[in-house]
Amino acid sequence: MELTLVIWYGATSFILGVVLFFPMRKIILAMSVNRLARKEKRDVTAEEMARIKKRVTVIAGLIAVTFAFLYNRFVMFKYFSDLQG
Repeated sequence: MELTLVIWYGATSFILGVVLFFPMRKIILAMSVNRLARKEKRDVTAEEMARIKKRVTVIAGLIAVTFAFLYNRFVMFKYFSDLQG
């Protein structure tokens, strides 16, 4: 039973992280591009967009995976605490 919970925790955390990654990346990318365009008072070039997109992908991945594992840990302890021994 314990091994099943560990596998379930890892799999559901990973799936939640992937599901959260794409919308989070879009939101962070839009905020970053708008901030740069407002600061420079011009449109963002393709080179700047590629650099921002690379940085945003890493940031969104870290945030999504961290949130997914912490959230799933909280849910697992709340509903499966009687199985912890």
